[in-house]
Amino acid sequence: MHLKLEIVADQEIALIRCRGRLRFGKETQLLKKCVENVLSQFPICILSLSDIEQIDARGLGTVVGCFENARSLGCLLLIGGASRIVRELFEIMKLDAVLEIYSSEFEAISACGQAA
Repeated sequence: MHLKLEIVADQEIALIRCRGRLRFGKETQLLKKCVENVLSQFPICILSLSDIEQIDARGLGTVVGCFENARSLGCLLLIGGASRIVRELFEIMKLDAVLEIYSSEFEAISACGQAA
């Protein structure tokens, strides 16, 4: 399955649900453009990776690049859930120490409310 994205927005928070594969090529370009578009309209973006079945190095790099882009814009990008394979790669690559990762969409949304 190719990458499919669903965007849900409410007030100042946008949630991007990712489903399928996040690999080099069209999929990474699609995610990057989607996050850029969302960050131009919302100060907080939550990226749900719970339904990602496959991710490669470029996919990981794209997630990190989106996080850095959000920071440079003064926005916040959170990971609201990740599939087992994504969580394991975050841990192996030590990205869990760099990215703000929550166990679920709900937990990430709750964290935004507590920060406000």
